[in-house]
Amino acid sequence: MKRVALLLAVLLLPGAWLGSVSGSGLCASLGQGSAPAAQGETKLPAAQEIFDHYTQAIGGREAWQKLNSRVSRGTVRVVGMDGTGTILVYERAPNQQFSTLTLPNGIVLREGFDEKGGWEQDADGKVKGLEGARAADTRAEADFYSEVNLGKIYPHAKTIGQRTADGRLAYVIEASVAGGTPRWLYFDAENWLHFRTDMFENALSPSPTTVLRYDDYRDVDGIKFPYRDSVEGPGANITVRFTVLRHNVTVTDDELARPVTASN
Repeated sequence: MKRVALLLAVLLLPGAWLGSVSGSGLCASLGQGSAPAAQGETKLPAAQEIFDHYTQAIGGREAWQKLNSRVSRGTVRVVGMDGTGTILVYERAPNQQFSTLTLPNGIVLREGFDEKGGWEQDADGKVKGLEGARAADTRAEADFYSEVNLGKIYPHAKTIGQRTADGRLAYVIEASVAGGTPRWLYFDAENWLHFRTDMFENALSPSPTTVLRYDDYRDVDGIKFPYRDSVEGPGANITVRFTVLRHNVTVTDDELARPVTASN
């Protein structure tokens, strides 16, 4: 589910593809990296308990396991860039994925995951495999059932407190995959939905470098899915709104095939 947001987070890394677009208001919104405050003496639920509540809130494990593929289409808006772009995502269980992001300025970027691992194709058509923390993050998130497997993906996750974020009281979990990017996961204390992730690419900074948000959860094919994802980071503020979401459709090998580097 969160593959789209991670795709956009990857694209926020320095690369100047956004030209002069700036992250307006970024410092104010990201400067919230202090540790979540404990709320009185109330005992906090363990991370696994929160993950279990979240699984039930989004339809339950059984409903998710009835699904084996997903095709998603939507629109893309970038702050500071006129017009609307598009996004197309193919996913197939257990962990194959291919995303194409067309920015409002016409630049096309792709990324995916296959049997060799994660990869990306930049605006110049160059294809390269992901390495380091990005590779570890992508491998974990490529799991088609990742949203109901958070306990397995983050075996050492721990609840670090409660805080109000984006106007919602949340339980905050500190987590990371082996070799991956440290992050805080925010779960609504009332409905248990995961609505935000703070990613700390810079281990020396107390504030997140990228904030991912998920909202407009809707019922579709027995599960709940966020129809709006957004990413705010040092390079841009991007929002995706899904308009088409189809499950258990045929996703071919060709639709998932890693491209080759484009010839000049």
